[in-house]
Amino acid sequence: MASARTVISFEVLRNLRKKTFWFASIAPPLILLVIIGITHASGQSASSGSQQQAATSAHNVSIAVLDDTGVISQQVLAKGNFIREPSEQAGIAAVKAGTLSAFIYYPKNVTEAGIQIYAQDKGIDNATPYNDLATTLLIDSAKLKAVAAVRNTQIIQLLETTPNVTATTYKNGVQTNDAADIIAPGVFLIAFLVLVVLQAYLMITSTTEEKENRTAEILLTSIKSRTLITGKILSLFILGLVQLCVIIVPLIIAYVLFKQHISLPGGVTWGHIPLDPRAISFGLLFFVCGIVVFTGFLVGFGSLFPSAQEAGRYLGVAIISAFIPIYAIGFILNSTHTLIVTIFTFFPLTAPTTLLIRNTIGTISTSESLAALLVLVAFAVLAISFAMKAFRYGAMEYGRRIRINELFH
Repeated sequence: MASARTVISFEVLRNLRKKTFWFASIAPPLILLVIIGITHASGQSASSGSQQQAATSAHNVSIAVLDDTGVISQQVLAKGNFIREPSEQAGIAAVKAGTLSAFIYYPKNVTEAGIQIYAQDKGIDNATPYNDLATTLLIDSAKLKAVAAVRNTQIIQLLETTPNVTATTYKNGVQTNDAADIIAPGVFLIAFLVLVVLQAYLMITSTTEEKENRTAEILLTSIKSRTLITGKILSLFILGLVQLCVIIVPLIIAYVLFKQHISLPGGVTWGHIPLDPRAISFGLLFFVCGIVVFTGFLVGFGSLFPSAQEAGRYLGVAIISAFIPIYAIGFILNSTHTLIVTIFTFFPLTAPTTLLIRNTIGTISTSESLAALLVLVAFAVLAISFAMKAFRYGAMEYGRRIRINELFH
């Protein structure tokens, strides 16, 4: 026990002293905040620019309209100071000559032929400036004619406004809120994926440093491989929690400072997030076991290589394995019992993500959760055993990569 504590404290403190650890922990949330800030500023700038351009264009453009449908309201055209052209050829000629900014032509069979727009080239930033205007003119005029022809006030209101839709769902006779129900268990899914991304390199290279420094054999003479690997896995788990805190604390501070401007989707409030003990318990267990599975397999896999550089080349495979279920989210949501979902649920490197997704959206029963948890625990034990054997065998090989089948001879 004392040896395990020594390994854990050494590994944790060694990594906490590294600048690269803190950079890898702090950089992702900072980059995300910068991206969000740039996107928000860009959106505001584009909106402001569009409004300014629209306001300027309203005073400086001359637009002509030719309507062969008979739908366009003459009152609308007169109110907008639109010019009327006698023919399509005349309108096109005026645009070419530069006397018109745009010419909008509504052919008689507009539903089949579509609206034709001829306009001055305004550059790539404003390639189709009159599309919305042409469509709005036609739709608004059609609504005016429909309102004039129909006496039913409710039909008129439906043409002018879209009614709100309120959906109420029930599960086992109890009213539910799907948007709110996924928040608490979904935290474990997000935390798992974040740790896989942030810690995958640490996991796969955690034992290669000893091999590169030629200290692996010395360690095995003074400490058992089981104690060493267990200590490394626990230290990686602790470091992962530190990284999660580095991400979560700024978010909490941001919420405290800007809580008036932060809201959850679906009308959910922070004070009314359901806390389902079953979903949270299974989410926590899937999260812990999933981290142990990934850590064990990556630590063992890294032990097969003579250097961190060579081990890091295969890092993408592990990360992709964790994210593959995200790409199959349609099957997991709508076809829970298909073969592909079953494979993802019980394959070691896809099981944690799949189980966390299914637990979050509530498509896995208690009995199936227990069975999957037992399988995941078995994978965790297998991963730790693989890491121990790989380190014991790999400690003696400094100059070459060891094949997995060599461990079982």
